Amino acid sequence: MTPTMTRPWADIEATYRGRDEVAAMLRLVQQVRASPYETGLHAWTSMHDLCIAQAPCPYPYDGPYLRISPRFDGTIEFRYADTPIKDKQWHRVVNEHDAFAHLERFMEQVHWIPRRTFA
Repeated sequence: MTPTMTRPWADIEATYRGRDEVAAMLRLVQQVRASPYETGLHAWTSMHDLCIAQAPCPYPYDGPYLRISPRFDGTIEFRYADTPIKDKQWHRVVNEHDAFAHLERFMEQVHWIPRRTFA
C-alpha cells in the first residue's frame, strides 16, 4: 500500500483547534467537514497553511494542489500550484469570512467538484 501525505479532515481540524491565530483556518476546515466536500477533497497542512488536492497524494506537492494561507490581517490567500513558476500560478486574496464560498467557486472553476446546494 502506498503511503499518503493527505490526512483525515478530523486530524486537520485538530491541528487548528485551540490556536487563536488560525481561527479562520479552523472555521474553514469545519465548514468543509460539515459539507459534502469532505469526502471528495484530500488535504494536508504545512505550518499554518492548508493544502488541498483532488486525490490522495503520496508526497507533498505531487501534482496540482490548492494552498490556502492565513495572512493574519483578516484575509486568506488562495494559490493554485499547478506550475512551479510562482508568477504563473492563479491566486486570490479574500476576506477570511468568504473563504468557504471562495473554495466552492474555485472547485467549480477547475472542475474538481461541482457546487452543491446545501439543505
